[in-house]
Amino acid sequence: MNNIRTYANDLIEFFHQRYKLQNKPSIVFAQDQQNSLKPLGKTAHYDPAEQSITVYITGRHIKDCLRSLAHELVHHLQNERGDLVGMGPTTPGYAQENGHMREMEKEAFKEGNMCFRDWEDSRKKQLGETNYKTEDTKGEQKMSYKNWRNKEFSGMLMDKWGYKPKEKSFLNEGSSPYHLKGDYKTGQLEEAPSEKCPDCDMPADECKCSHDEAHPAAPEAREAVVEDLDEAALRDAVRDMISEMLKS
Repeated sequence: MNNIRTYANDLIEFFHQRYKLQNKPSIVFAQDQQNSLKPLGKTAHYDPAEQSITVYITGRHIKDCLRSLAHELVHHLQNERGDLVGMGPTTPGYAQENGHMREMEKEAFKEGNMCFRDWEDSRKKQLGETNYKTEDTKGEQKMSYKNWRNKEFSGMLMDKWGYKPKEKSFLNEGSSPYHLKGDYKTGQLEEAPSEKCPDCDMPADECKCSHDEAHPAAPEAREAVVEDLDEAALRDAVRDMISEMLKS
C-alpha cells in the first residue's frame, strides 16, 4: 500500500483524460481494522457535498482498492453532471428501490470497471509485463513471458557449461547442428562443412559404418555426454541458474 497514492493519482489522471472532469475529487485512504473483519464491510463511498472519495484499504489488495476508486470516480462525474442532485441518503436498499439511483450504479459499475481495466492494461504494456520482443528485426514479432524466460535459462546453462556458440551458429539461428564442426564432449563449436565418412561417403552423423569411436557430432556422442553428467552436479547447476534468475 506504500505506493497506492502514486497509482491512484495516475488512475485519476487517466479517468480525467477520458471523461474531462471539471474538478478532481479529494481522496482519503482509510485504515479500519474492524471494518476489514466484516465479510460485507465497506469498500468505498463518495460524498457529493465535499466532492471526496473514501477508500478503505485495510486487508485489501491494491488492485481491489483502485477498482473501488474507479467506481467512485464515476459517481463524482455524475455529481458534476447534476445527476446526483436530490438523490437522498444512500441507505441499504437504495439501489433496488430508487430507479434513478439504480441506473447511476449500473453506470458506475460498467464505466468504472472498464476504465480501470483499460488503465491497468495500458500500464502493463508500458512496463513490458505482457509481451517481450524478440531480437528478430523483421516485423514486430513477440514472445511470451514463458518463452522469454526459457530462452534466458537456456542461455545461462550454456554459459555455465562452457558452450560459446558463434553469433550465427545453429544455437542462435536454429539451423542443423550437423552443418558445424563440433565436439559435444568439449563444447567447442565452429562453422564448417559437414564431414563425411571415408568408407561410405555419407555425412558423419548419418553414417551406419562401425567405428571405434563415435563422431563427436553424432547422436551416440551426445548420449555418451549425457550419461557422463553427474546428476547431483546437474541439479546444483540448475538450482544456481534459478537463483540467479529470481534475483534479476
